[in-house]
Amino acid sequence: MYFIRTELSHLYEGLKIIEEIRNDPALVALVGQCDAQTQQSFHELENFLPGAPGRGEFERLIGQVRHNLTFHYYQCETLVARAIEDRAGRQEARTSSVTRGDTAYLWHFKVADDIVDSIVCRQIWAIPRNADLRIEADKTADRVHQIFLWFVDFCGEFIWKYCE
Repeated sequence: MYFIRTELSHLYEGLKIIEEIRNDPALVALVGQCDAQTQQSFHELENFLPGAPGRGEFERLIGQVRHNLTFHYYQCETLVARAIEDRAGRQEARTSSVTRGDTAYLWHFKVADDIVDSIVCRQIWAIPRNADLRIEADKTADRVHQIFLWFVDFCGEFIWKYCE
């Protein structure tokens, strides 16, 4: 989940570049010189720009994680308090672990990961408690990853064309 949170936070920032390209006629013309797949990826990404039909989904899946857990912490205190309260209210979730080691990378404060994962999956992505968390989180992560792949695909070709 850490790498997914980081990936989508960078994607949120990267989408601002797509908006800048869309608003610059010379850059839009350059997109038109790219191969069909690159153009398709650009058009897929346009669906998530402000005012576009997919913007709400983008903010829900990606923006809220960026804003609250990865780069900024707008509502983090409230989200953490809710996650701890939820965890404390469920008998099966009251136990966790801390692993200590000789070096920093061998330490693992599992309850912190559990709290953050709960915030992402239950509060931000709104996966209901009666759903299979792994399956639903994977579906959502796959959707986010698809958007990220469109971004990477677009950037790879577009950068080469721009540098020419």
